[in-house]
Amino acid sequence: MKNNLLNSLQKDISYCIDYLELNDTQIGEMLRACEQLGNISVEYFCEEFIFQCDTEEELDRYHDDNYLKIDWKL
Repeated sequence: MKNNLLNSLQKDISYCIDYLELNDTQIGEMLRACEQLGNISVEYFCEEFIFQCDTEEELDRYHDDNYLKIDWKL
């Protein structure tokens, strides 16, 4: 079990360095976020929940302000 955890952590850190080019502080933040989400892998988190748009048209294609409107009145 400990070996799996170490392998997973190594894979996550490698992904952060090699693919995302994060610095030490950013890696720590990413690992903590993934841990809080149930120990999901960094690669899974990035592939499923993060995207980058280079133009405003691309952003409009993926983002809709009205998709999930929540009224926060307490």
